[in-house]
Amino acid sequence: MNDKQTETSQNQELASERFNLVAKATHDVIWDWDLVKSTVWWNEGMQLIFGYDQDELEPGPDSWYNRIHPEDQERILKHIHDVIDHGGANWSDYYRFRRADGSYSHVQDRGYTIHQDGRPVRMVGSMQDVTAQILSQKARQESEERLGFALKSAQLGTWNYNPASNLVEVDELSSHFFGYQGKLSVTYQESLQSVHPDDRKRIQTAILSAIENKNDGSYSAQFRAIHKHNSSVRWLQSKGQAYFHSNGDLYRFSGIVQDISDQVANQEKAYFADQQATMTIEGTGAGSFLLDISTDEIIYSPTMAKILTGESSLALSRDVFLRHLHPTDIDIRDSAYRHAAESGELNYEARFIWNDGSIHWVKVIGRYLFDKNGKGVSLSGILFEITDRVQAEQKLRSSEEHLRSLIEQAPVATALFVGKDMVIEIPNKPMIKIWGKGDSVKGKPLAQAVPELVGQPFLDILDQVYRTGETYHAVGQPAELNMDGTLKTYYFDFTYKPLLNKDGQVYAIMDMAVDVTSQVMSGKELKKSEERYRQLADELEVRVKQRTNELHVANQELVNSNNNLQQFAYAASHDMQEPLRKIQSFSSRLQANYTEKLDENGVFMLNRMQDAARRMSEMIDDLLAYSRLTTTKGELTPVDLNLIVAEVISDLEIVIQEQNAQIEVGNLSEILGSSRQLIQLIQNLVSNALKYRKPDQSPFIKITSRKVEYEEVTSFSNVLKDNHYICLEIQDNGIGFDEKYLDRIFQMFQRLHGKGEFNGSGIGLALCKKVVQNHHGYITARSKPGTGSTFMVYLPQPA
Repeated sequence: MNDKQTETSQNQELASERFNLVAKATHDVIWDWDLVKSTVWWNEGMQLIFGYDQDELEPGPDSWYNRIHPEDQERILKHIHDVIDHGGANWSDYYRFRRADGSYSHVQDRGYTIHQDGRPVRMVGSMQDVTAQILSQKARQESEERLGFALKSAQLGTWNYNPASNLVEVDELSSHFFGYQGKLSVTYQESLQSVHPDDRKRIQTAILSAIENKNDGSYSAQFRAIHKHNSSVRWLQSKGQAYFHSNGDLYRFSGIVQDISDQVANQEKAYFADQQATMTIEGTGAGSFLLDISTDEIIYSPTMAKILTGESSLALSRDVFLRHLHPTDIDIRDSAYRHAAESGELNYEARFIWNDGSIHWVKVIGRYLFDKNGKGVSLSGILFEITDRVQAEQKLRSSEEHLRSLIEQAPVATALFVGKDMVIEIPNKPMIKIWGKGDSVKGKPLAQAVPELVGQPFLDILDQVYRTGETYHAVGQPAELNMDGTLKTYYFDFTYKPLLNKDGQVYAIMDMAVDVTSQVMSGKELKKSEERYRQLADELEVRVKQRTNELHVANQELVNSNNNLQQFAYAASHDMQEPLRKIQSFSSRLQANYTEKLDENGVFMLNRMQDAARRMSEMIDDLLAYSRLTTTKGELTPVDLNLIVAEVISDLEIVIQEQNAQIEVGNLSEILGSSRQLIQLIQNLVSNALKYRKPDQSPFIKITSRKVEYEEVTSFSNVLKDNHYICLEIQDNGIGFDEKYLDRIFQMFQRLHGKGEFNGSGIGLALCKKVVQNHHGYITARSKPGTGSTFMVYLPQPA
């Protein structure tokens, strides 16, 4: 090997050593692609950055191809092969490369082609992960887009002053504000010429204060701008910030500008209105004040002290506003003063604590007077007590909340439409379900929220109700709605009720709707059925007439039969008494004369015969009483219930004493009735109370009456429409009964207990019911087993 070859070999070894050192030192992924052997070598960066071990990488270029993002693969392969095939030396590109965990990195890849004898034999390069830079750039771009959108939405223009070029760069909106006719760059002096002469010096002073870093470089001012071409004047609000190098030199002054002409005009209108109100309100007890800002001296009207403290005073300092301000409202006042420092207008409402501890709402309105340098000189204003108004507003809010609660909890579909556009304000869940659009309808005009209503009559009806203030009600109105994803016809009963404000004007409409689709469809089916059966009805009419005549004859025969049956029942019951008395008489004689001659079984049968005869006698007596009630048709006359009850107690005196019973009688009313029947009624009820007593407790019976309204008895049949009614209550402490048997106890021969427990015929309460029916009344009871019973008898009073 000659010296030249030796030197070449040494240089190659040195270059290889340097390459290896660079591959280890760099944070990039270094790769070496042998184009002849089609192999690729990767340094340790492939594992450190992308997570691939050397043994899992393919030996050839597939280790690179297969990990390029599918959307980038074709572009990258075409680009790198174009460079190689056309003898290019350098290749560079951006693409996405898959990590070992499956995610993708954004990479910048650069390669250098080595040629030998005019053909490419090798390419060496480095791959750098630039994901963080890409994402940061994207986030910055999105942030700038959002800022631009926000500025455009808020109608804010931007400006930037470059002190090096002495140029003010503006966006299109700022150019429009100043009347630059589309120019986006003007000199600093030219920009000042757009400021109104009366404001120009103040603005120059504010700008110099910012760019000389006298107030942390901040800038805020309101001024009038003169349009460069048509000389129109508009009020602008401008805010900015000056930026300085470390040595204090200004390198940028930028900010925003906003048109506040409408706001200033409204403030001026409000100010003049306030001034007029001041003169008016002073005469009605409002207070006024004037504050000298330089001396803190306050001049006030005599009534201001009383409004703030509750007492008149001739010596007040400025801190009277703070000393008596409610602690909770301090932030309200501070915020109002911060706003006033920018706008010049002071306006706030807050609570003040009087000397006696009471709390009162006060409204404060003021205006700053500035000198030519924009410095506040004085603050003048008025204040007046608004406690009544605030309380009224609180009541109104409470009323609105109550209305909202009523609508939300309404059992039928209900919604409130506000304004002429019928904005949906409070729809409840049933109404939202009918519309089938979800909560997205809230806050939208009805025509926009439920577009299928356009072309149907509802929107026109709502407009008519809003204009006339007249309630509209519809029954079975068809509506085309997309309730379940398909446009179908539904039917509703609904009401549009206009709501009026304090001035009597319609401000909203309440819609209440009931889905009656099923009823309407049923009605239609019924109508078809009626048509089908109409012919049958005509045919039946002839048969009905024939049947009516037959029924008339049968009814007459039934009346005659009932009369005969009643006479038979009375005669049978009366004629049965004679043989029954003989049975009782002979059985008594047998018991008296032959008891000793009978064995035990004979005595038992004789006693059973006497007991059966006794019960038969009682049943006949009750049947006779019931028969007489049925046939009694005498006129009802005024009856004093106190006398009736007294007579019944007298008749039952012996039984009452034997059972040691107590009877408490209240002051009873006069009723319309039959004395004889009422005695039977009350005697049966009192006897029942004595009969069904508890074995271990003396009976206690309470008899009272109360007047009832006619509405309480309207559901009863057979009542007298022109009469008031009373309720007679007979309460006992007996054994009681289960109310599920309430209907049964008033039926003939119905008993809840065996004959061995309590004697009786089972006719007593049926007799009571008949007496009450004869008096156009009603009888019922309430009871529980073991807790006694209360029988309630509704009887008419004299008209």
